[in-house]
Amino acid sequence: MMKYDGNFVELHDVEFSYCARRESVQESKALDGLDLQIDKGEIVAIIGGNGSGKTTFARLLNALLLPTSGIVYIGGIDTKDKERLWDVRRIAGMVFQNPDNQIVGTTVAEDVAFGPENLGLEPELIEVRVRDALRDVAMTELYDVAPHLLSGGQKQRVSLAAIIAMKPECIILDEATALLDPVARKEVMNLVCRLNREEGVTVVYITHNMEEARCADRVLILDAGKVVLDGTPRDVFSHVSLLRDLGLDVPQVTELFDTLRKDGFDLPAGIVDVEEAIEVLVKKNSRKICCP
Repeated sequence: MMKYDGNFVELHDVEFSYCARRESVQESKALDGLDLQIDKGEIVAIIGGNGSGKTTFARLLNALLLPTSGIVYIGGIDTKDKERLWDVRRIAGMVFQNPDNQIVGTTVAEDVAFGPENLGLEPELIEVRVRDALRDVAMTELYDVAPHLLSGGQKQRVSLAAIIAMKPECIILDEATALLDPVARKEVMNLVCRLNREEGVTVVYITHNMEEARCADRVLILDAGKVVLDGTPRDVFSHVSLLRDLGLDVPQVTELFDTLRKDGFDLPAGIVDVEEAIEVLVKKNSRKICCP
């Protein structure tokens, strides 16, 4: 058995199939031979079309699913080790796309307290964690409100607060900003990035929002259960044609620069940031004015 070598997440030749009968000739693999590592403290965005394996991948990291074959390690723990299942769930907290799937309390406070209570924390510390987590997601005023009275976006904030209150080493977001308006979406991403920056929390998030993806340290593109691109946002989004062939979008500024390059303009590939794009265009324009 392999020993933990420092990579926080490790997948070794991982396959997963939802087919109950493995002998089926037509068996379709949701994940097909994944080999990858995620370092402690990395922010990783997962992108792919419908059926690409994104959600399956995320659920393997939280041991909600176990690999059909291969091994998944989270913080050095084999997720197939039944005796350490709670350790995996404590280390890697997951926020689902549909918040109704994880709300269990009769009030907002009770729901956020559920995880810390299962950790066996003292009531006084649980109360501190609940209030801190609700403050972080701007939900303090709804402390005693019943979750079923909340909007979809508010429920999602509560779900995130419930994970934050457990202080996991890794937060997994399965399209967790999908129900939020643009302002709330930005606030949530700013929050998880702050947790990463200040507390070293590893962040893995599935998203269809390319503006969110460009903020990651690393982007993984999945297709048919395989990783087809893996690199920095600049590296990955420089493959505009490939991403289009996969049915995926790219950041608007990246698409603009790609169109201009195809029209003959001498511009760099992989621009993902508006400020950087402006800086490049200003320099190009200055040289054109100053150099007849």
